Amino acid sequence: MAEEQEIGGIKELREAADRGRKASQELDTMKREMAFLKAGVDTDSKAGQLLFKAYDGELDTELLRVEAEELGILKDVQSAPRSEPDSTEADVHVANQRRDLASDSIAPDTQTESPYDAGHREFQKMIADGRPKEDSAARFVHTVLEAASGADPDPRVISR
Repeated sequence: MAEEQEIGGIKELREAADRGRKASQELDTMKREMAFLKAGVDTDSKAGQLLFKAYDGELDTELLRVEAEELGILKDVQSAPRSEPDSTEADVHVANQRRDLASDSIAPDTQTESPYDAGHREFQKMIADGRPKEDSAARFVHTVLEAASGADPDPRVISR
């Protein structure tokens, strides 16, 4: 009898642990969604969905807003005037790196190679050059998102 209670108790504990993990994952997902919504990212667009899935930085509203502005995927919403956040030296360094990466890009309309192939090629080149894997992956995502955004998105990346 005691053994049956112990087995039932272990089973209940495992189920409770599973529910706790699921709740934690749901909370993390909701926090992520809330951060993107607060930043004004249009997650209904294909480019917004790609950013939502690929973004692995801090879920800071301003950082998300800057990233979305660079890609042109902010929702057209009237927002209250924002105060400038205190920039740290690390923030400035990261912004400069992103700007450098973006300046090396080729406009999507002049590119005949698939954005996915171009992004993979750039990823491999950056890895071969000894760049961090995170920067190389960010470059790949940037290449694909750049092709998806703008007035004339690349049909190989996004369909209308």
